[in-house]
Amino acid sequence: MIRGLILSFLFLICFIGTGGAHTNPFRPTDSTDAVISGYVKDSLSGETLIGAQIRIRSLKIGAITNKGGFFTLHVPSGERLLIEVYSVGYRPLSEEMTFSPDEDRRRTFVLSIESIKGNEIVVESDRNELREPQVSRVSIAPQQIQDLPRAGEADLFRILQLLPGVQTTSEISSGLYIRGGSPDQNLILLDGTVLYNPSHFFGFFSTFNPDAIKDVELIKGGFPAEYGGRLSAVLNVTDIDGDRNLTKGKVSLGIISSRATIETPVGTGALVLSGRRTYLDVMLKATGLQDKLGLPAYYFYDLNAKLTQNPSPNDKVAFSGYAGSDHLDFAAANVANNITMDWGNKAGSLEWTHIFGSELFSKFDLNASNFTSQFSVGSSAQSFTWHNVIDDYTARFSLEYTPSERHSIRTGLQATGYQTILKIQTGNNPPSANIDLTPFYSAAYIQDEWKPSLFTSDPLAVTAGLRVDKISSNTEIGIDPRISARYILNPSLSLKASYGIYHQYLKLASNPLIPVFDVWSPTDAIQPPERADQYVLGISTIPFEDYTFDIEGYYKGMKNLVEMKPNVRSGASLEDIFFVGDGRAYGVEFFLQKQVGRITGWIGYTLAWTWRTFPDINNGMPFPPTYDRRNDLDVVLTYNFNDRWTFGGTFTYGTGQAYTQITALAPNYENPTRTIPIEGDKNALRLPPYNRMDLSATYHFSFFSDKRNAEFDIDIFNAYDYRNVWISQVDQSTNPAQITYVRLLPILPTFGISVNF
Repeated sequence: MIRGLILSFLFLICFIGTGGAHTNPFRPTDSTDAVISGYVKDSLSGETLIGAQIRIRSLKIGAITNKGGFFTLHVPSGERLLIEVYSVGYRPLSEEMTFSPDEDRRRTFVLSIESIKGNEIVVESDRNELREPQVSRVSIAPQQIQDLPRAGEADLFRILQLLPGVQTTSEISSGLYIRGGSPDQNLILLDGTVLYNPSHFFGFFSTFNPDAIKDVELIKGGFPAEYGGRLSAVLNVTDIDGDRNLTKGKVSLGIISSRATIETPVGTGALVLSGRRTYLDVMLKATGLQDKLGLPAYYFYDLNAKLTQNPSPNDKVAFSGYAGSDHLDFAAANVANNITMDWGNKAGSLEWTHIFGSELFSKFDLNASNFTSQFSVGSSAQSFTWHNVIDDYTARFSLEYTPSERHSIRTGLQATGYQTILKIQTGNNPPSANIDLTPFYSAAYIQDEWKPSLFTSDPLAVTAGLRVDKISSNTEIGIDPRISARYILNPSLSLKASYGIYHQYLKLASNPLIPVFDVWSPTDAIQPPERADQYVLGISTIPFEDYTFDIEGYYKGMKNLVEMKPNVRSGASLEDIFFVGDGRAYGVEFFLQKQVGRITGWIGYTLAWTWRTFPDINNGMPFPPTYDRRNDLDVVLTYNFNDRWTFGGTFTYGTGQAYTQITALAPNYENPTRTIPIEGDKNALRLPPYNRMDLSATYHFSFFSDKRNAEFDIDIFNAYDYRNVWISQVDQSTNPAQITYVRLLPILPTFGISVNF
């Protein structure tokens, strides 16, 4: 019923938009015969601004800058027009311009930063803001990451987990479970390069350094044809290009880790270097607490580098790199229990953007990504080791063509070479499992954002696209049509819908007995690629000034999902490693947001269901995965008290996660001193509901300067000290067996200081 309703809605709004065009009183776009294009930049750093808006209110037309900060806008000639340019956090800019027939004018608009720490800012709006045709898209400003509470470190993933439709398994996990999908079903990009495991500290932190982030875009579902290879969502993170005018930096000191970033002009562009490292291992070793308390040696680090150059006004070249790693070494009293774990990412990219003309923008990029994880237990001579590697070498070429106000066309090609390795080995013996695959992936797509009306003030916008892709290790060809539509009923009410088919050719499963050990493997000739059919229907409103309210319902049917088989110690193919089954997820999300004024933030609520069905699990009966959360409520508030003090707070409440309980203990005839646990139905029980409040206060002050160039923050994690339940355990040594809860973190105050120079 839900799927039929969404498809019917897509057909209806397209019919209304094309059939009702003659009633629109505004100028036909056929009379548009001039073009203005160019960049929007920050006045101080020269950094291009993503998502800045260029608007001509009198004609109700506008454009938004792309990831390169570039825009194209078709305008009528012979008229004197007032062009307005604005971006959140910057002073609006307006300029009157007159265009000659067939004129192509290139222009760079420079915006000055508007302080948000002082008095309340009044943002003028014509309330005609509901024009984005893409559904389920959320943008996060870097400052939001810094202003909200942090558990010792500002973290992108912890902010994203507060959005409706985005869940996590616990407070010590940074994994993103979006609309019933597992973390591997999210395409995570850093400057266009795929990251395969973006987490540190067993998931407590993500790999993204908040000081290096320029833009964050999350598409929770219904993403367009330019993105592929994943079933659920897209997280696209862009790092800063760097200051082209001045050398500056930032140093942040915390109780868990410290980080530093420096930006400096180089040639025709800028260079950015950023690093972060924990030092608990150094402190524990220096104080002797590591040996005294029997704690493992653990640390992680991140390194980011980015160099941008502009060899000509029409060209930009960017080199970026990332390296991050975690290391844990635990020396037990019994060497048979020694544990060593290493995991990390390396990524690099070369991106060249070129403007062929006012209407044609191109991008070519080369990317390389590597993820490696290794788990060893026991002495070096008798260790049991899991080793997994995935290498990704990708070339992409894309074009953006804007021939008129009615069409914005994107097309592109992608070629990727993979190498995946899985080894399971005992001591120096030959591997009991040794799967080494080198498939080749290729894709092509085309999409068009189309306004079928003949008039510029068009209530209907449709983004339709097609993606075709294939991996060499399987004969199936993915043919993925995608369509999304937006229809503006009035300036304060908009309807949105989307439908799409998605394929995923990389399979991931986690071993529940080995934390952070993920097994990545491409689909092979026997196991088909995963597939999802997504349906989304939404309403966007402006209920009153400075507030937006969105409701979105979704349904997602999934096929050929995988679960790792228990106690896998050998294998020669994917059939030996994975079970294969299907899934479905559906729900509704509510999102009330305020982005202007002293008090900003949002309230999000999700009502959702997620099910999995595997013939070899739970007797073939449907079961919820552990991350299924029926109810999820999040409240996020930031209060800019004055130019010195900023206060933040978050509250989360959610249904307890599903788990499988041991229901009986059977005799072990081979070893009478032990018993054999018998489990009940898969994930049939629930842990107690999850709830937590975090608070923060940030003080901005001067440090060797007249400007506010430093800040001191105090954060209280789990402010009312409620110990949420992590897992349920059964003590089999007692008779009857005792069930106990292992609880998570108590109240945890932290503090830190950051200095800009």
